[in-house]
Amino acid sequence: MSKYSFDTKFSVLMKDPEVMKIVDELCPEIVNHPMKNLALSLGFTPNQGMVVLSKMYSKEKIEEFRQRLEAIE
Repeated sequence: MSKYSFDTKFSVLMKDPEVMKIVDELCPEIVNHPMKNLALSLGFTPNQGMVVLSKMYSKEKIEEFRQRLEAIE
């Protein structure tokens, strides 16, 4: 069973170096996104942030991130 999914809070995901390695490779812009602090403070998950994420990244890149995230055990 995977450790994370798109229902895991951003605040939890950002504490894991393995997740942050994926972020650095696929979507480093989100680390400095102006909405990041709001998403963290509200306890958002990637699924809840999908409106913003889908405007920034292709479906293929989002799917690659999801697959790599879910592969973490």
